[in-house]
Amino acid sequence: MSSEHLVLPLDSPHSTLTTTGGKGHNLSILLRDGSIPVPNGFCVTVSAYRQFIKPLQKEIDDLLTESDTNSSSSNLEQLSDRIQSVFKKHSLSKELQDEIQSALTKLNKVNLAIRSSATCEDLPLSSFAGQHDTYLNVTPTNIISQIIECYASLYTPRAISYRKTNGIEHAEMAVVVQEMVHSESSGVLFTANPVSGRRNESVVEIIRGLGEALVSGLTEPDRYVVKRSDSGFSDSGLIVKDKSIGKKEKSIQSVQEGGVQLVESNVATQAVMTDDQVKELVLLGQQVSKLFGGIPQDIEFARSKEGKNFIVQSRPITTLFPLPNVPTKPLQIFFSFNAVQGISAPIFQAGEDALNGPHGVLGGLVQFMSWGRYGHGKMFHRVCGRLYGNVTNIIKNSFGRKVVMTALRSVEPGILAGLQEEIDEGGLEQTSGFHPLLILRLFSIGLTVLPRYFMSVVFPDWSRKALYNITDELVASVEKEANDVDGLADVIVYKQKMLQSLMPRVVFQFMPRVAVAMQSIILLNMMAEKIPNGSSQRGLPHNVTTEMDLKLWETAKRIREDTESYNYFLDIDASILAKNYLAGVLPDKAQGAIHQFMKEYGMRGLYEIDFGRPRWREDPSPLMQTLKTYIDIDGDNSPDTVFSASEKAAEDAVKSLGISLNRAWLVQFLARRYRALAGIRELPKFTIIRCMGIIRKKILVEGEKLVKKGLIDDVQDLFLLYDDEILALTNGTLNNGTELISQRKQDMVNENARKSLPRVIASDGFVFFGGGVKRTNIKDGVLCGDPVSPGVYEGRIRVVKDPSKTKLEPGEILCCHGTDPSWTPLFLGAGALVMEVGGAMTHGSVVAREYGIPAIVGLENVTERLTTGMLVRVDGSSGMVEIINAHHED
Repeated sequence: MSSEHLVLPLDSPHSTLTTTGGKGHNLSILLRDGSIPVPNGFCVTVSAYRQFIKPLQKEIDDLLTESDTNSSSSNLEQLSDRIQSVFKKHSLSKELQDEIQSALTKLNKVNLAIRSSATCEDLPLSSFAGQHDTYLNVTPTNIISQIIECYASLYTPRAISYRKTNGIEHAEMAVVVQEMVHSESSGVLFTANPVSGRRNESVVEIIRGLGEALVSGLTEPDRYVVKRSDSGFSDSGLIVKDKSIGKKEKSIQSVQEGGVQLVESNVATQAVMTDDQVKELVLLGQQVSKLFGGIPQDIEFARSKEGKNFIVQSRPITTLFPLPNVPTKPLQIFFSFNAVQGISAPIFQAGEDALNGPHGVLGGLVQFMSWGRYGHGKMFHRVCGRLYGNVTNIIKNSFGRKVVMTALRSVEPGILAGLQEEIDEGGLEQTSGFHPLLILRLFSIGLTVLPRYFMSVVFPDWSRKALYNITDELVASVEKEANDVDGLADVIVYKQKMLQSLMPRVVFQFMPRVAVAMQSIILLNMMAEKIPNGSSQRGLPHNVTTEMDLKLWETAKRIREDTESYNYFLDIDASILAKNYLAGVLPDKAQGAIHQFMKEYGMRGLYEIDFGRPRWREDPSPLMQTLKTYIDIDGDNSPDTVFSASEKAAEDAVKSLGISLNRAWLVQFLARRYRALAGIRELPKFTIIRCMGIIRKKILVEGEKLVKKGLIDDVQDLFLLYDDEILALTNGTLNNGTELISQRKQDMVNENARKSLPRVIASDGFVFFGGGVKRTNIKDGVLCGDPVSPGVYEGRIRVVKDPSKTKLEPGEILCCHGTDPSWTPLFLGAGALVMEVGGAMTHGSVVAREYGIPAIVGLENVTERLTTGMLVRVDGSSGMVEIINAHHED
């Protein structure tokens, strides 16, 4: 049969996406299988639509060209009305009408269900659910007009807007015509739980009458969550996990002479189906899913008055977060590394390799800790461009679980809540505490670190200086060794060797010293319950990130002192400033001041733990944006003044506590050790970044040689490749390098647009997006999160998703997904901080306390719920963000 035929039987083997559209093709697959009950029918093909639309296309295109599809809803309505009128002035050709009438003779003499089937709907990545029209209980005499109505529904306001939003430029339409099922009940069946993500749960929503009442939101359905066994093809393996009986006060029923009517129900609170009937539907859904390769399906069903179930539509569930590439069983659980690091963007492939596997920073640490027993495989799995760490073995162990869950209370309560929810679900075997080898290894490590611990207690300042000397010598040795390496392949091999050994060399110097600081502050808190306003933690010295921020402020002051530089920064956009700095053409004073800063900190950058991300010396745009903020800060609010005031507040708090407890000597002893050593908490990461910066600089130099050879278009493309791919590129065995890089660039663009990222995922499909705080009775206009830095501040919100593109005005409230050290210069100009991810001990929270600005974390989707210009009150003691005025400032 030719693909140009205008009408095809619904079970035609010639059905494809391009001939019968998404809905029609899926129904054809089901009907041809023979085991799935699908109402008989036929499909008016895409070729028929093309025949109909051809004489109208120019007029429609002209209307679309004249109008702005990004404009207001009222303008879209007007555009849609004009296009609809074009459709309705024309009819189907005689040839097509004759074929439709011929197809009708092969059906039972009943009324019809007519459904749109666009080529862009019911696809794996876009469902178009509810965007196009369906007509139920249509008499055969009205079939032609209803087909045209389906065609016209391609240009309803919602369909035009949906295509524009999803970047779909072209769509065509087929129409499915089926025998009408006069439903006693109907509904939707999801073969995976669309809320929790669990692939072993089916969700069924059921109403009386036709499904239109459910789709249009006219009635509240009965809702069942059914847990399936491994196979899911026997009702003995099905358990109704949860059910709620909806009110179902209204239903839509077929009318004998054609059409439908709204009916009030007198059995609204009675269940529509028994549990056994629901299980029967779930099993049918599993059969449907199997036909589509196990892809979870969103199914619409109708149950006839005779008690027979029919499938009237099936499409992929497009909203499920992808699974990690691991077996479903046994259960494995993963946490978001991105959430811990405050990174919303995807990680580059080179960044993944620098952290992951046997040659990564963390893999090397695990190998060292376990005497080589672990750390040789992938610690992180890449899902949607983000890294998710497998914590299954740790939380299966009773001791490991206690350690992780305790740490997460301060690090990322959202991850803690997600892990706890999945643990409570069951299915995770728990093992007993210590392995003998672990005890022996911890003992051996203790022999190394305990002397350093005691020296830090007795001589805290000497111990800190010794640590700085050790890390400086380590960085110097890496630089010397790297300078002796030539050729990209050898640089990659050296990078792997260096990163693998880096963490053990740093962590076991750092750990005993920071332990003294943490124990000191814990004892102080125990003695005083709560130190007044948390002031002893403010103005913390010896912090490499704070020192960097203050040096950046000194850079800004030098720019302010030079009239030419100051005016230049006021007038020029940050991106242009960045280009001009790299070209060396800024005013002399500004160029020199920034160059001096870059010599010390140019290896830092946005999301810097990702080895693939550009450093400030490569792209100084974020730095320029911050300098533009700094030069507007007045003297009373200058960072050095604020920091000095914070140091004075800490000193006064310690004195006050000593007097109130009558233990001044003990308070001073503990406070001195805390303030001498707590600032080093940033040092391990800073050291890693310094070493990464050396290697990255070397890779860029060697990579330029590949650009000259034409092997890559841009040296930055190298960071879209894994180490083994770079090695293959250098020896000529990577044959698809250009295509691979191009695809990964597009993947990065696509994934950057993803708004919601789960904090926890599991191999059974479970996803947890929410934050760590659960509170009830919160009034409208109030957001609730985790309080991490005390104080109350009222001001305007500034949502910042990329600090290189957004300027924070002095005194504004910084609202973001999360932060890493490259963000902290912004803190010195911010009035308060609100973040989606983080905990009391994550980077942004600690720095906020040190700078004395109120801060709240764990505010789910805060960058979408708050918008720039809103006036809000941030209470860093209660965790409340109150919207005072949602209107933006003029």
